[in-house]
Amino acid sequence: MISIRRQLTREMLAAFFVLLSGALLALYFTARDELIEQFDDALRAKALAISSLTSADHERIHVDVKDRFFRSFQKDNPEDYFEIWPAEGAAVARSESLGGADLPKLERLGRPRRVELPNGHTGRAIMVKFSPSQEVGEHHGEEARPELVLAVASDGEALAEALTELLSIGAVCGLLLAGTMLWLIPRVLRRGLQPLAQLGEQAGLIDADSLTTRFPTVGMAAELQPIVSRLNELLARLEVSFERERRFSADLAHELRTPLAELRSLAECAIKWPESREPGADQEVLAVAMQMQTIVTNLLMLARAEQQRAAGPLVPVDISQLVEDTWQSYRTRAEERGLKVRWELSPVNIPADAGLLRSILGNLFENAADYAPAGSEIRIRLENSESGVVLKVINQAEGLEPADVPKLFDRFWRKEEARSGGRHFGLGLPLARMFAKAMGWTLTAALDEQRQLEFTLTGSNPARQA
Repeated sequence: MISIRRQLTREMLAAFFVLLSGALLALYFTARDELIEQFDDALRAKALAISSLTSADHERIHVDVKDRFFRSFQKDNPEDYFEIWPAEGAAVARSESLGGADLPKLERLGRPRRVELPNGHTGRAIMVKFSPSQEVGEHHGEEARPELVLAVASDGEALAEALTELLSIGAVCGLLLAGTMLWLIPRVLRRGLQPLAQLGEQAGLIDADSLTTRFPTVGMAAELQPIVSRLNELLARLEVSFERERRFSADLAHELRTPLAELRSLAECAIKWPESREPGADQEVLAVAMQMQTIVTNLLMLARAEQQRAAGPLVPVDISQLVEDTWQSYRTRAEERGLKVRWELSPVNIPADAGLLRSILGNLFENAADYAPAGSEIRIRLENSESGVVLKVINQAEGLEPADVPKLFDRFWRKEEARSGGRHFGLGLPLARMFAKAMGWTLTAALDEQRQLEFTLTGSNPARQA
C-alpha cells in the first residue's frame, strides 16, 4: 500500500541529501581554491622578496636571506626553498634548506605548480625571471646586468592538513545535519499530515445512519478545504439518494398493503369455501394484480426520473401534432362525460424527448378528463414564445382549494372530494413533473378565483436561445 507520508519522507530526504552534498562540495572546493590562492600569493611574495634581496657583482650572485623572516629557508627549519639559475648554465644560488638538491624547473614562468620537493613532501613552486641589483661601487651599465631565473617552493604539508581538516569538518557537519533531518522530517510530516489522518478517522465513522453528518470546514487546513467541501457535497447526494430509496420503500409498502390484503382475502375465501367460488373472483384477482403492477411501475419510473436518468436524446418534435395524437386516447372518456375541448394550438417544433413528453401530456389529459366536472370545458393552449414552448391545460376544479395546489405534485396525495376511482394512485402528476425536469422543462399548477385549475408546461428552445 502506498503511503503518502513515507513517499514524502523519502523524496524530501533524498532532495535534502542532494542539496546538502552539493552545498558541502561547493563550500569545500571554494575554500580549497581560496587556500591555494593564498598559498600561491605567499609564493609570489616570497619570490618578489628574494629577487629584491638578490644582488650581483662581476664575480658572483649574493642573496641576503639572513633576516628572521626568512628562517624557513634555512637548513634547521626547511619549509621553503629557492634556487637561482642564469639564463643558461648551472645554479648560482640556492637556499640552505635545499642542501645539495635542486628544485624542478617549471615549463611556464609566473604560474605556481604542484611539485615534489627534495624532502619527499608535496608542495607548490613558482618560477620568475628577474635582473639582480648591482653591488655598491659596481658600474657596468645596463647591458652588464644578468638575467636570472628564480624558483621558489613551499612545503604543502600545512596546506594539505588544512584541506583535510576542512574536509573532515564538512563531513562531520554533513553527517550531523543528515542525522538531524532523518529525525526531524518524519516527525514534521507526521504532525503536518495529522489533519488528514483526523479527516480519515471522521470519514470512517460515517455509515448509512449518519449521512446527515458534515465535516467541519472552520479551522480546516486550506489544502484540505476543497476535499472537505467535495466530501460534504458527496454526503449530501448520498443522503438524498438514501432518502429517495427509503421513501420509495415506504411508499411501495404503504400502497401495496391494501391490494395485498385484498389478494389475501380472496385467496382465503377461495381456500375456505371452494364450492362457493364466484365467477368474477378471478377478475378481481387480475384487477388487484394489475393495480399492484401499475403502482410498482409508476414508482420505479418516478425513482428513475428523480435520478435524472429518464430522459433520452432530445430530437426535434412537432409538439402540436403530438398534443393532438396524445388526446385521442382520452377523447372517448371525455365525450362520455360530456366534456368539450377548446383547442388553441400554434405550430411548434423544438427538441424534446417524445416519449417523456407523451407521458407528461397523458397525465395532464387524464387528470382533466377524469376530474373536470361533467359537461364543462377543457382548454388546451399551445404557444410558441421567444424562449420556447408554453403548453397550458385548463379545466374547472370545484373541489380544490388554493391550499391544495402545492400538494398536487406530492406522492400519493388524493383529495377524495375531487378525486375518486381506482385508476389513480396519486403518482401521475409527480411523475409528470419529474419527467419535465429530466428534459429541462418545468411543470407548474395554479388555481384562479373561478376555480380554474391551470397546468403550465414550459420548455426552452436551445436554438432560439443560442
